[in-house]
Amino acid sequence: MTSSTRRQAAMTGHSSTADQAAKSTVGRRSRRQLLAGGSGALAALCAEALARPAAASAADGGNVVLGQDNSETHNTSITNSTDADTALSCIAIGSGIGVLGSSDSGAGVAGISGAAAVGSNSHNGVLGASADGDGVAGFNFSGQGRGVYGQSGSTGPAFGSISNGVHGVTGNPSGAGVIGENANGTAVAGISGTSDGVGGTSGSGTGVHGVSSTGIAVLAECPSGTGVQATGATALSVQGPAVFSRSGKLAIAAGRTSAIQAGVALTAASLVLVTPQNDVPGVVVRSAVPNVAAGSFTVHLARAVGRIVTVGWFVVN
Repeated sequence: MTSSTRRQAAMTGHSSTADQAAKSTVGRRSRRQLLAGGSGALAALCAEALARPAAASAADGGNVVLGQDNSETHNTSITNSTDADTALSCIAIGSGIGVLGSSDSGAGVAGISGAAAVGSNSHNGVLGASADGDGVAGFNFSGQGRGVYGQSGSTGPAFGSISNGVHGVTGNPSGAGVIGENANGTAVAGISGTSDGVGGTSGSGTGVHGVSSTGIAVLAECPSGTGVQATGATALSVQGPAVFSRSGKLAIAAGRTSAIQAGVALTAASLVLVTPQNDVPGVVVRSAVPNVAAGSFTVHLARAVGRIVTVGWFVVN
């Protein structure tokens, strides 16, 4: 082989070696670029997942995930075995809702204390049941709000934020803001130490309306005070018969000039009104004299007659 041929072969070998190195370098760059591209794609997918809202998760058996909806097909229960401690606390800042309960046709929120039997929970916003205490209790300690507020319909309260223990509102004329029912006892009871036990106020309607089919619609009792006090242009309007315990009839026997009616509660201010109930010629009622200490009064005739005289009597004051 001539020297010229050897130089050409050497150059050809060098070129072939350089080409192989270049190809290897290109292959190595391609793998690095592929890895870099894969890492960038993964980062982009993670960023997109963080940017968009997460789908509902935490199905049965999973953990509750904060900040998103959690779905289940069975009841989730939390038990705190520490006595007098709270099982679950939910706190909302500002005007947020601490606990929100919603149901299509059952109770939105149910509170049960002890082994209480729960009644119908159909369509109740809040259901409360207790074996020994209050099913639902409402308190307001500032004196500026209501302990319990209930509203039916869209009509708002007419008395603002008056400090009522229980405040019921309705705009339906056939409904009641507050109704009490009792099959055998008192449906609504009002008790006050120094003011009104029950107060009724109306702009143009009835302040207090009592209805009963066969019993007493409104009953007023006061052992040492006034049972009913009426004030107005017409203080008392009675539609129908009025019955008074201090009224009745007294018979004066024939030939007698007087008769005594006993068992009548009297005071020094009592007035006894008497008028004959049968027509006996010549009969004149002379007087009706009360005896407060004995709880009786005596009716005197001007003279005796030969027939029984019946008088009707009525005590006022």
